[in-house]
Amino acid sequence: MSSLFTTLSLVSLTLTSAQSLTVYTGGTAATTTTDTASAASGTYTGLAAYDPTVLTPPPAPATPVTSYTLNLPANGQAVLDAGMALSIPQKGNFLGFSVELSIANSLMGSSSTNMKVPFLNYMANIQNRAGVGPIIRVGGNSQEGSSLFVDGLQDGAVLDKIKVSEGVTDTPLINYSLELFYLMANVTSLVGADWYFGLSFNESAVDSPTGNVPIAAKWAQDILGDSLLALSVGNEPDLYVDHSKRESGWGVSNYVSEFDSMTQSILADNNLIDTTAFIGPSTCCQVVGFELDDVLNAGWLTDNVNNLAAVSVQHYPTNNCKINGNVINPQDIFADFLNHTSAQAQVSPYLGNAATVQGVQREFVMLETNTASCGGFAGLSDSFGVALWMTDYALQMAWGNFSTALMHVGGQNVYYNPFTPPPSTEASTKQWTTGSIYYSTLVIAEAFGKSNQSKVVDISPTTDQDANNIYHPIYAVYENDAPTRVVLFNYIDDNTGANDLQTTITVGSDVTSVSVRYLRASSVSEQYAITWANQTLGTSFASDGRLYGSQETVTITCENGNCVIPVPAPSIALVFLTSDALTNSSPSEESKTAYETSVIGTGSATVDKQALETSNGQSSNKTGGGTSKGNTASSANPVWNVQPIGISLLAVILGALMSTLL
Repeated sequence: MSSLFTTLSLVSLTLTSAQSLTVYTGGTAATTTTDTASAASGTYTGLAAYDPTVLTPPPAPATPVTSYTLNLPANGQAVLDAGMALSIPQKGNFLGFSVELSIANSLMGSSSTNMKVPFLNYMANIQNRAGVGPIIRVGGNSQEGSSLFVDGLQDGAVLDKIKVSEGVTDTPLINYSLELFYLMANVTSLVGADWYFGLSFNESAVDSPTGNVPIAAKWAQDILGDSLLALSVGNEPDLYVDHSKRESGWGVSNYVSEFDSMTQSILADNNLIDTTAFIGPSTCCQVVGFELDDVLNAGWLTDNVNNLAAVSVQHYPTNNCKINGNVINPQDIFADFLNHTSAQAQVSPYLGNAATVQGVQREFVMLETNTASCGGFAGLSDSFGVALWMTDYALQMAWGNFSTALMHVGGQNVYYNPFTPPPSTEASTKQWTTGSIYYSTLVIAEAFGKSNQSKVVDISPTTDQDANNIYHPIYAVYENDAPTRVVLFNYIDDNTGANDLQTTITVGSDVTSVSVRYLRASSVSEQYAITWANQTLGTSFASDGRLYGSQETVTITCENGNCVIPVPAPSIALVFLTSDALTNSSPSEESKTAYETSVIGTGSATVDKQALETSNGQSSNKTGGGTSKGNTASSANPVWNVQPIGISLLAVILGALMSTLL
């Protein structure tokens, strides 16, 4: 079997004396998908991540709008003259992932030398398009009750749960070892990931701090180095009283005091190389008296600015928490996610905060978001419509001068995951499930590309220009003061063609053609039959994180500077106005290089032993070249020498295992 279509679920980088690399395989590639269908009769009782519930799409508008003309501003000044403004420069990895600490091992791997290939594939898809690795936060509710075990855990694990929670947002107690940081460092070596890591803010509240947090902070920075963007201090502190993490009456002033106490305890020993190390306050939920404005007004930003890498918030537009018996029917709110006003409403409250943070030259980060807190909604959070919404929402955040937005990833009991590994009880042939919102990361990566200088502006039509304007948002991307890409939406669910939109983009007369890639599905309710540029990540239990199918880029001929772009209902069209823009959003030839593997039945694929022996400093401990623990040690204090995994191993893994990341 060709390596091109080998389905890979787990790579075991077992760097032992045998120095072999074993890749466990099973099943066949995800080359086909299914059409939208109603859920099976009866009540689904399985895991939320695989719920087959399909919602009914909202009806199409009574009067279709089938054409619109976009007069594209020629440069930044023209944007200003039109009463708009360009964003700060954005990167292709703008839309990343917030990984709950309690599931970090199930997503990334069981040890620093046993990483999960599908996860690497999902991350590499972004790196190949953005030119920089993905941004990943490890933390969430479960960071608050966590402790680092420097000497390792008894079973050699990355982490252990010592209190198993039943509710979606119940906080387990987590013990983790240095192996977690080494695992993260090796992920960085392979796919260039950058990290936010959450410290346990609970320790700031006890009478006799264990000193564990300063130790964790030091090890995180020492091991992750420049790939550590910041250490998160506090997770949704505005909910601490409601969640019984603090006594009644605890508020903003208490948070500010505890933040100062914890950060100063970390900095006290002068053991951080980079003291601009922290991010907060990560308020989430518009609690009266404890909103971000309240924290900023309390002097938190001014007092801590020299030690802050960024300012963070967390936000979900709604919840599935069944508060006080209030249960939201996802069908009732489905239409709320299927228009441009939703994205605008989520971002507009933060525009003033973004300006304040920009004023002190710090980044403004959406550290955690998704469709709905408490796990999202069946049929909604895993729908194609939400892939449209998340793309719109991300672009709106980018225009609002957020620097990063991270979609939360939970366990098997949530609906909104961008990707989900198979349950541990399932057979090895059952593989990963790609959530619909993962596709949004691909669109965003290509919309901003590799320049790291993409500025975006919302140039959506008004009601006077388009009676259905809320269903047809438009964004333009500028590089070097010239438009390079346009993103066109059609939220309307109608596969008859009656609501397909023909958008005419007026550009310079020297433009003779443009290129277009589409995010498509037959319905906004579709879960899995979704394609980006004609490629798909497949159905539930059928993905290895790679895109399958032939990549399709449509060429549109322009006449007299007018380019007519079809935007089917429903879809997103990403228009590349120049050949350079297309090239700078596409995987390089190096990332497409295929390496031969040998496959024996459904057994293992092996990589050349000599290539591995010379890849990671394993042939000699004197070189200090490995990322594995114990590679180099002093007699007094053992130190796990962390170096990026060598280029040979990188080529082997990303070539042999991910050769079809297009």
